[in-house]
Amino acid sequence: MRTIIFTMLIAAIVWPRAALAEDKPAFKLSTLSVADRLLSLEDEDLDLDGLCDILIIHRKGLHPDETRWLSVFWQQADGGFSTAADQSWEIDSTAIALDIGDVTGDGGREICLLTGTGVSYYPLEDGRYDPVARTLFETEDLMGLFPSQRTIPLIDFVRDWDGNGRDEVAVYKFNGLSIFSRDRADSFTVENTLTMEPRTSVGRIRTEGERELTPGLWTSYSFPAMKLIDFDADGRDDLFAIRDDRILVFRRLPDGTFESAPVYDRLFDVLTQKEKIEGIANVETIVYDLDTDGHADAIVTKQTAKGLSNFRGVINVFRGTAEGYAAEPQQVIISEGTASAQSLLRDLNGDDRLDLILPSVKISISAIIRFLVTRSVPISFNIFLLQEDDRFSERPDFTKEVKFKIDFSGDSDTQAMDLDGDYNGDKRKDFVFGTGENELSVYLGVPGGKDELFSKKPAVVVEAEAFGDLSSPDLNNDGYSDMIIYYPNSTDKKGMVQVLMNLKELR
Repeated sequence: MRTIIFTMLIAAIVWPRAALAEDKPAFKLSTLSVADRLLSLEDEDLDLDGLCDILIIHRKGLHPDETRWLSVFWQQADGGFSTAADQSWEIDSTAIALDIGDVTGDGGREICLLTGTGVSYYPLEDGRYDPVARTLFETEDLMGLFPSQRTIPLIDFVRDWDGNGRDEVAVYKFNGLSIFSRDRADSFTVENTLTMEPRTSVGRIRTEGERELTPGLWTSYSFPAMKLIDFDADGRDDLFAIRDDRILVFRRLPDGTFESAPVYDRLFDVLTQKEKIEGIANVETIVYDLDTDGHADAIVTKQTAKGLSNFRGVINVFRGTAEGYAAEPQQVIISEGTASAQSLLRDLNGDDRLDLILPSVKISISAIIRFLVTRSVPISFNIFLLQEDDRFSERPDFTKEVKFKIDFSGDSDTQAMDLDGDYNGDKRKDFVFGTGENELSVYLGVPGGKDELFSKKPAVVVEAEAFGDLSSPDLNNDGYSDMIIYYPNSTDKKGMVQVLMNLKELR
């Protein structure tokens, strides 16, 4: 259900069926292709020409001869992309994770690899990447000695961690997170270690029915999510380590480094004793400065379920203060039917305040029968606006219902959907949804809407393969969102990507 709710959208060429000025197309299509299976995708201005390019991570071959590859597609001056990659090469077999950043200090965008012994990178020279990785630095005790040859994640470990305007490099170790910065010789030798314990899991690989056999053993290690945001209103972003309903805060010092031990450790403990015993709840915490007072606020969302007929979401809002967070939340919102513990915060109406988005689905025996007969699930997106008193509305201000089609074979993606795009440049979020297998509908945000947040009728209906994962970046920095869609679960489109460049015709 979580995958159904939070898929992101886009589609194919946009010759609209709805009327546009002079019947002009709304988007320009480029179809990109890689072999054999796309794993992940990143849009970024790699060559610093002001236009976002596309980096695709994909896998070639079949087990046991699988290899991981990188393919680069440069954006052309007219906004188009080539069908075949402009450059493609096999990823170093020692790589555990990938990122993009400036580690050479020349302002460029290197493709960086986290390995079991340190960090290496592919440099960009004369408009092409050198496919032979170069060592940036080596270190010990890294949490990742055995890379997968089937997958490789994109992780934001190369970034401006200390706020000095230059990229530093963070690596995951068994004793914590180590952030490496440059010394006076511009080498990454200065290490700032933050004490964090990775979560460890270990288990037995079951062998049912076998006797006199030693079973297999599996282990895993996981780090918390991390966010840079000001905790103590000193004007410097601190580092929050977040896992479930617990946060650790590492204060940033005036020299840009972080204190090695957390200055604040808080378990919000929103689960009841019964929920802990029965394991019937999911929890997620996100942090934002909702009231812009310099203290990060915490939104802790809990989803509980009793069978398939009673989903319930409880949103706890804890306001940040100089002393941390109070024992009890300052606001609690109940959302019946919430099918995920994940909350989304977006400024949907352009008032510079973050609004709360929660999905919900009503499930009963009769509803399950309807799902099976119609092969569709109605999901409502409840939207709570942040008011001038910095509190969310107690009840949804708006509700947008859509119907997701169910493919019981598991061989296709769900309908594309997105709430992040601004397709007409008015600074309000627009809503895009795959209203059919071959049609994509764009609903524009309504200015000053009191009854509706989005237009009742789509501004344009696009003939497109509208089942896939969508993002809506501004690829050419013109103030209008574009679309990227790919199809990770489709049997015949696993290596295909479609890019739709906004032609700025929507009004």
